[in-house]
Amino acid sequence: MQNLNHISNYKTTKILLLIFVVLFTKNSAQNLVSIRGQLLENTMPVEFANVILTSSKDSLKLIKNTVTDSLGNFSISSNLPSNNYILKIQIIGYRPVRMNVSLDSANSSIDLATIQIQRDSKILQAVDVVTQKQLIKKTPQGFIINAKDNITQAGGTATDLLRNTPTVVVDAEGGITIRGKSPLILINGRNSSLGSTDRIPASSIESIEIINNPSAQYDADAEGGIINITLKKNNAKGTNGSVALGAGYGAKGRLNSSFSINHQTGKFNFGLTYDNRFANRTRKADAYRTNFYLPGEYYLSQNRNDNRYEQTQNLKFNVDFNPNSKNSFHFEALGNMDEQDNNEALASLFKTQSDSFNTKNSRNSIELGREKVAEFAFSYIKKFNDKRQKLAINASSSINYETENTNITTHSLDANDIIIGLNFLQQTSNDQNSNVSNFKIDYAQPIAKKGTLETGYKAITRFTNADFKSKYFQNNEFLINPKASNIFNFSEQVHAAYLQYKSYIGSKDSIKLTYDVGLRVEQVYNVGNVVTTNTTIKRDYFNFFPTANIAYYLTQSDFIKLSFSRRINRPGLGQLNPFVDITDSLNQHGGNPYLKPELINALEAGYNKEWKKISLTANVFYRYSTNIIRPYILLLNNGVALTQPTNFGNATTYGTEAIVSLYPTKFWSLNTSVSIFQQNISGSNISADVANNVLSWYGKLINNFTLWKGSKLQVISNYNSPTATPQGQRIAVYNVDLGFQQKIIKGKGAFGLVVTDVFNTQKSGLTAHASDFNYSRTFKIDTRAVLITFAYAFGIKFKEELLENKFSND
Repeated sequence: MQNLNHISNYKTTKILLLIFVVLFTKNSAQNLVSIRGQLLENTMPVEFANVILTSSKDSLKLIKNTVTDSLGNFSISSNLPSNNYILKIQIIGYRPVRMNVSLDSANSSIDLATIQIQRDSKILQAVDVVTQKQLIKKTPQGFIINAKDNITQAGGTATDLLRNTPTVVVDAEGGITIRGKSPLILINGRNSSLGSTDRIPASSIESIEIINNPSAQYDADAEGGIINITLKKNNAKGTNGSVALGAGYGAKGRLNSSFSINHQTGKFNFGLTYDNRFANRTRKADAYRTNFYLPGEYYLSQNRNDNRYEQTQNLKFNVDFNPNSKNSFHFEALGNMDEQDNNEALASLFKTQSDSFNTKNSRNSIELGREKVAEFAFSYIKKFNDKRQKLAINASSSINYETENTNITTHSLDANDIIIGLNFLQQTSNDQNSNVSNFKIDYAQPIAKKGTLETGYKAITRFTNADFKSKYFQNNEFLINPKASNIFNFSEQVHAAYLQYKSYIGSKDSIKLTYDVGLRVEQVYNVGNVVTTNTTIKRDYFNFFPTANIAYYLTQSDFIKLSFSRRINRPGLGQLNPFVDITDSLNQHGGNPYLKPELINALEAGYNKEWKKISLTANVFYRYSTNIIRPYILLLNNGVALTQPTNFGNATTYGTEAIVSLYPTKFWSLNTSVSIFQQNISGSNISADVANNVLSWYGKLINNFTLWKGSKLQVISNYNSPTATPQGQRIAVYNVDLGFQQKIIKGKGAFGLVVTDVFNTQKSGLTAHASDFNYSRTFKIDTRAVLITFAYAFGIKFKEELLENKFSND
């Protein structure tokens, strides 16, 4: 019995000892190892690539994975046994990278340095060159930026995003120009009643495309090029969503929020997005005018202060149906509600030529603006076996209803600011209904092995009815002032067709040269009817718009380009509407129904080069315009300055532009853009003293810092030098914005902190002069503000695409 117990104890001890040895051996064979590297396409970092570590014996068995950061860096750290492994790197649009990795006790830290990844040859056929994935996608006609990469504009609008977009200039009053000219703004590639960028929250934007010299397939009405704003739409499988909240304070409080959800099952995808923005703002303006031939009203000084409430709400619903790989149908419905309430106080003082007191008044205006927009869009895309062949049909219609009611009270004051006599009461109302509809069909047919013939037709119809009433108070009632009231009806049809041939020289995997030559023709009919004067103005004009683009590729990423296009600047409703805004009775604004279209010939040459840590895009451009449309200030005999858009003679603009991206260190990247151009304006057809030659320049510097894992610090600086107007120039505008973002909740959420206009320097203004007056004006909004944002995404495979863009300014 004792022997049996002894044998049993011996076996037990032997088994325990064996288990201990196995465990010890297993643990001692594992090492804490790290694998790191940087993923590059040529010299540019590649972000959001999947880095996967698998066993060499079973490549389907996932051991560890991570994603490259904004600088292309990745790191995998874990306790792993000595063995052979396979490292895979994958990202859509690129060829997969596969590497063998051996780990042992003597090789616990592996630095793979830089790893090159190549684009898929199918993508190369599109001739788009991606140089900095997280910031700029360059194309022969311009570039595309991802809105998510601007974290300094959280809670803001599309206007705020454009203010920090390379080569785009936005003044303090929201005016948008590229190279000194106004661009055509498209929403999801179409003309829209949502064209006012102040109505589009930054959180709803996916990307912004800048097209400097559009080809024949684009609208010719694009004197400053085209800005195409693409709104977000999630296509991830299953049910996915995100929510974002923001709050801040400038002179007053601001709030914003957004919610997005989509569900994709089978051949259908449904999406719903809601976002809003509420803000209390302040504005201040100071103006000074000298009237040389009015000795009694020689000096005019004006001081204006506004308290403004702004509210914007947007709702978007979309349905996508993809019955097969060759056919797809898309429907989209958008709704927008916009409210702006403004309480304005304006003080005006007239002094005589001897600098003595003449008159003074205080004017208070309470303005209530309401606007509602509904837009519906449908598209159908047909693909073929040859990827160059394609059919696309698009139709959209947007309905707009806008009201603006103003109550004005004017007090006459003496030199001691004591009220004299009775108050003068006025009311104005403007009710406006409008509709913009588009129909567009595009077809591309392959010709021979490398050529493609593209053709299409587009129709745009616009209808507007504006009813403006001006009233004054007399005998205890408000009476209509017939001389200042009017009804203006406007309708316009634009019919356009184009034919374009494009091809390339070289092979599919090694394209040497691409070119396209096109011709667009447009027929325009418009009718403006001023009801109260029974005046009808008709316009009927037909124009040819040739275009040509050529790009020679030195390498896959380096190219030289040359382009030419002819464009037109058709006057818009706001410029044609003859109503006169009398909110400031001494500085009135109105439209001009007799405006002619402006014609532009544009020539551009460019060069793109990639180095190891530097990317350069440089352009030179020339533009000649006839019948240019610019604001013109006319001083009336009663001391009122009336500003109206007017056709001047011609203008010549020429200059150079550069965009540079640099990667000085692993934690720091920056992008800078500079434009320098000369503007020569001749307006001898209006007045002998209307001519101006001004050298202008503007620059942007965007710095991105990765402070630690999951963080991003962004500092953006802007400077816009004075620019030319026919009678003077606009003053310089400059500012600095700061943004910080930290990912939280295991990457599903993010926290953001934003400070806009850090040094409170952003303001706009202008100077103007003529033989009978000098005028200057400055305008300042409460642009400095601090904002805090939070976003959370659920059920999203690629959370970054929805989360990053939620931390953009207002």
